[in-house]
Amino acid sequence: MMELLEDVFIRCEQCGRIIGIHKEDFDFESYVYDHGENGMGEEIEYRHDGFIECDGCGNEISFRISGYEYPVGAFNYEDSKITGGSFDKEPHMGVIYSRDDFDPNDAYPEYSRVEQLIMEIAQDRDLIYNISPREFEEIIERVFQDEGFETTLTQQTRDGGRDIIATKFEMGKPVVFYIECKRYGRQNSVGVSIVRSLYGVQSADRINKAILVTTGHVTRGVRKFVEDQNTLMSVIDIEEIHELIRRSARKI
Repeated sequence: MMELLEDVFIRCEQCGRIIGIHKEDFDFESYVYDHGENGMGEEIEYRHDGFIECDGCGNEISFRISGYEYPVGAFNYEDSKITGGSFDKEPHMGVIYSRDDFDPNDAYPEYSRVEQLIMEIAQDRDLIYNISPREFEEIIERVFQDEGFETTLTQQTRDGGRDIIATKFEMGKPVVFYIECKRYGRQNSVGVSIVRSLYGVQSADRINKAILVTTGHVTRGVRKFVEDQNTLMSVIDIEEIHELIRRSARKI
């Protein structure tokens, strides 16, 4: 079945007061939808329709939080709506398995090596420092795929700023990104020479954007150089990497 993964906080649109509701206080009704012979069995919607009154100003706030399993036992998507206020952070739902229904150890053989690494790093960020540079590139490629990009992982050679070539189509036209991956240690710094070189390759090839993805320390000089290029370059550091990995883990 599905449950809320964390407590919900709602901001009143009248006075700005934040109201917290513990996730255990939500009661979800379930609705079953049959997709017929051409579907993948039944789809289950878990829905909570809520109503609260702001303690500060008396404003009435109504909201709905829904999560969907399709096929049964698999997370499909979630949805939330609110009037009279806003969610301070979008509520997230997940499929919760009992020990009798599911043993996580039984599922590992079904996952690829990259998917296993993503799930493990999502739980323990420091594990990212134990993987090889090539595994890091493979993880970042999968992360960008989960963000809607078509990707190509280049050969393990001197690729000159092209570890990953990622493409996303906007209004029918391709937008191409060069992604350089640097799996450094916690104390290693990224030098300006790396982003200068990456920008040079991007400019020579007339690519839309270049992205440096690194687990190392990003110096002030690197950030200034990237900012000076405006929207042509960006840096993804360890905090953003871990958030992207967690998002991929949820999708897996």
